[in-house]
Amino acid sequence: MRAERGFTLIESVMVIAIAGIVIAIVAIFIVPATTAYFASSDRAQLGDQADTALRRLARDLSQALPNSARVSASGMSVELIPVSGAARYAVESGDTLRFGVVDGSFAIVGPALNLSHAAQQLAWYNLGAGIPDADAYTLNNVRTSSSGAGNAASVDIIGAALPTSLLAPPYRVYAIEPPVSYRCDLTAKTLTRYTGYGFKAVQPDPPVGGSSAVLAKDVSACSFSFNAGAVAARYGLVTLQISLSRNNETVTLYHAVHVDNMP
Repeated sequence: MRAERGFTLIESVMVIAIAGIVIAIVAIFIVPATTAYFASSDRAQLGDQADTALRRLARDLSQALPNSARVSASGMSVELIPVSGAARYAVESGDTLRFGVVDGSFAIVGPALNLSHAAQQLAWYNLGAGIPDADAYTLNNVRTSSSGAGNAASVDIIGAALPTSLLAPPYRVYAIEPPVSYRCDLTAKTLTRYTGYGFKAVQPDPPVGGSSAVLAKDVSACSFSFNAGAVAARYGLVTLQISLSRNNETVTLYHAVHVDNMP
């Protein structure tokens, strides 16, 4: 009979020890590379998320009604009034827009005014918060169009007479949409976009009502500021800074946006 063969205990222990040494040596090279890969992946995802959110905010700010951008006292929220169209109104000939008296229609000079929907709200000579008769958030310089959607060479409006103080160069009228807010919540670690909550004389922080959509998660720090300059300044500067953190990785992005202050 052939003798049965096998491993002795000593041989088994030696194999286990050698295998352990080999695994430890391999791990020295694999673990750092694997850790670096996941860290790089986290940074890329965080950077892409933060960049997308800030670009969306910057795009809205660049298309906002002049002097409508405002930042909350906390520095965590920025609000603006979107513009869907702008044009010059007639003041010298034809169906001119009259101020100080009720006027139901006026003509557009040059390219037509784009009305994105029926009952479009229109704004004139917006100078910003706290300016009498020229603050769109109080609706003092806002009226509603009764014209249908489309490019309008002549616009019908309803509402009270426009204050005479709004009659000023460059004689522009803006088709506007309801206000939009972007707000950071460090407790929920989110950056959220709010719409449909209506015009408020005092900036809501946070807005109540309407709808909201989360633009970024994992928000660990956030700061918004607005340098409006003088009343007559043509441009203001909004600075945006946001930090996103995950798995001990943090990405911080800074963005500066020039906003139009010429009404």
